Amino acid sequence: MRRQHHVLPAALLAPIALVGALVTLPLLAAGGAPPPMTVAGIPERVLSAYEGADGWCDGLRWELLVGIGWIESVHGTSAGATIDSETGEAAPWIFGPPLDGSPGVLALPIGPWLDWWGLVGPWQQAVGPMQFLPGTFSAWAVDGDEDGITNPHDLDDAVATAANYLCGGPDGSVDDERAALLRYNNSEGYVTKVLEYADAIGSAAVVGNITCPVAGPVSFIDSWLAPRSGGRLHQGVDMFAARGTPVVAPVAGELERTTNDLGGLSFRLWGDDGNFYYGAHLSSYGSGVGRVEAGRVVGYVGTSGNAVGTPPHLHFEIHPGRSRGEAAAAVNPTPTVELACAGIRVGPALQGGE
Repeated sequence: MRRQHHVLPAALLAPIALVGALVTLPLLAAGGAPPPMTVAGIPERVLSAYEGADGWCDGLRWELLVGIGWIESVHGTSAGATIDSETGEAAPWIFGPPLDGSPGVLALPIGPWLDWWGLVGPWQQAVGPMQFLPGTFSAWAVDGDEDGITNPHDLDDAVATAANYLCGGPDGSVDDERAALLRYNNSEGYVTKVLEYADAIGSAAVVGNITCPVAGPVSFIDSWLAPRSGGRLHQGVDMFAARGTPVVAPVAGELERTTNDLGGLSFRLWGDDGNFYYGAHLSSYGSGVGRVEAGRVVGYVGTSGNAVGTPPHLHFEIHPGRSRGEAAAAVNPTPTVELACAGIRVGPALQGGE
């Protein structure tokens, strides 16, 4: 049974000239804050807003909204903003660049939208964590948290409105995700990034939220169970980065340093989340040892152990639910690091990892 939708009645919509026209330059690509160097995961409050719009219409998956939210405002955190845990409102409010007709930018005078949710003119700006133009938000507005106000700065309202727009209304459907996203932003590059992020979120093998263990531009492919020297099968993911790139704790927990012929300078992390993490081939250790928090520098990317002669990389493993004294039980970590490192992943991986 389809959920009840709280859409702003048509009679209350302000006159608009840009129905169906969202800002054509996403905030992150137009002078906003770049993706963070580490991605710890989506905050629970933010995730609830995305999941709350799941199935708004036939064919719409909530992961698509996650992809939009990441590109548009890094889930409501761009420019130092945060999402209020109770109200869902971004503070400070998030605005895109003025649409003033400069090269590559639309020219949209403020017109009747002066003072609309913080717009001061003389040019329109995209507004809120999902970056709506005022006319588009007003045309498709949904009171996602049912507080009697449709607020573009409120993530619940913004996400529900984005769902309504992608669907073409609650009785519509999303039969072609790429086509629906092109209506949201007419850029093939934008659409590809949204779909890649959405697919990473939707991977069934993702093991919770972690911080990207490589704190800098990184490349990797899914090399799970690939053949390795000595008849071994690969039990992790090789994350290639410049030598000396910081390696950080993916979660909080107890960190141990270890050295062996295969892994060289390595670390073992018994995570507070109940999982065990292993990283190898460091060039040197960082300051983190013993009790560490997520994001603490524990070492630096290198080629120690049997990785000598290969491009610098971190060999990274995840063992869900493994406690001290228990046998190794690694799972494919690639979907998890695809999600965690989406903001800093660059191109295909180099080859030759161990």
